[in-house]
Amino acid sequence: MENGTGGVVAYTKRYVVYLMVMAGLGGLLYGIDVGAIASALPYIKALNYFTEAKLSTVVGAVLFGSVIGSLPAGVFAEWLGRKKAILIGALVFLSSIPMIVFSDGVYWVMLAGRFVQGASAGLLGVVIPMYLAECLPPESRGKGTGLFQLFLTIGLVFMALVGVGVTKFFGAADDPALAAATKVTAWKTVFWLSAIPGVFFLFGIFGLKESPTWLKKQLEKAAGNIARAVEDDNAAVAKDSLFQKKYIYPFCLAVVVLACTQATGINSVLNYSVDIFNKSGLPGIVANYADTAIKIVNLVMTIVAVSLVDLKGRKFLLKMGTLGIIVGLAGVGGSFWCIEHGICAASPVTGWAAAISFMVFIGFFASGPGVCVWLALSELMPARIRANGMAIALLINQGVSTTIASVFYPWVGKVGYAAVFFTLAGFTVIYFITAAFFMPETKGKTLEEIEQFFK
Repeated sequence: MENGTGGVVAYTKRYVVYLMVMAGLGGLLYGIDVGAIASALPYIKALNYFTEAKLSTVVGAVLFGSVIGSLPAGVFAEWLGRKKAILIGALVFLSSIPMIVFSDGVYWVMLAGRFVQGASAGLLGVVIPMYLAECLPPESRGKGTGLFQLFLTIGLVFMALVGVGVTKFFGAADDPALAAATKVTAWKTVFWLSAIPGVFFLFGIFGLKESPTWLKKQLEKAAGNIARAVEDDNAAVAKDSLFQKKYIYPFCLAVVVLACTQATGINSVLNYSVDIFNKSGLPGIVANYADTAIKIVNLVMTIVAVSLVDLKGRKFLLKMGTLGIIVGLAGVGGSFWCIEHGICAASPVTGWAAAISFMVFIGFFASGPGVCVWLALSELMPARIRANGMAIALLINQGVSTTIASVFYPWVGKVGYAAVFFTLAGFTVIYFITAAFFMPETKGKTLEEIEQFFK
């Protein structure tokens, strides 16, 4: 089997499946990082632990942690290898759960736990797409990397179902008869249950093989060729400046695509989905049902995207997806605009109108940017800047996501839900223009062919 660097790796079909599933499970943890707080948030908010500003910071801490976690990801992947870097990400994730649960509403402790949880997502978000790009052939790279997003959506569905189960078992957070102690147990249960997939992922990592690209570098060092390689690299650096179109163009393109992906509000808004549905007119557990529905839509449409990404191509899916996102976000904004301008009161009708528009948003995101963003991250970066370039691009990606999540409640309080969603739709227009006019098609091309395109 030819890998993304032009080498040949004798992987059995059974191992290829195992590789993709295990690497995809990293996406599951990423989805849990994003989705856990949505199910726990109504109980935490009802307990009045924090002000709304502090609550937004707790929600956004996982995304800020992801920013910081992505910084050393490229260094770890080069120094320790892709497999060990993934293992570190799993251990960091599992260590965050006790920190959150045992915080008992202490602001700084919970903030630290959420930060550590996000750091695992940042690390895994860089290393796993890189690992898959280096291990899979061009004809499978789209599907393989798409599994990261597919498992991410499974993580979101898993946490939404946990939210429904916890609400049914303990009672709705907005029930005035529900005791405070029960609310505490409910939100802690959400986080304990989120640790279960992390345990499976941790043990599964030990069955993975190391990236052939990284192993090749280690073999060259062991054979005593490192001095010659350094000389060659130094000579190349003298002739080949990083400030050339072949490096700057793909790097900037990847950065814009990743930043615009988060500027749709996808990770940020999902953290607040249950509360948003409550505000739009869906009461109690009905909001949890709507939250579960959008995450099932996310899962189904991700499966569709994975089946199409190597057939229709990345550019087509990005254009189609961004257009649908604009329609969905405008629909959510329109529902709140009617409520905020007194045209109609918040009711199940307005609630389901917002929820259905949200489903359109999520469905088109999943069928386009959801899968293609990880491919853009791993495919566009030239080999010379891949590890650090991917880390910087994901850093900016998570920086945008963190900013939106951290200021969401104050932003809504100042301008209203309608203005927020209309603004996110406006950002997505920029995303569509980038995909339609500046993005090259990378379907079926080796990483070397993609790099040659920018030369």
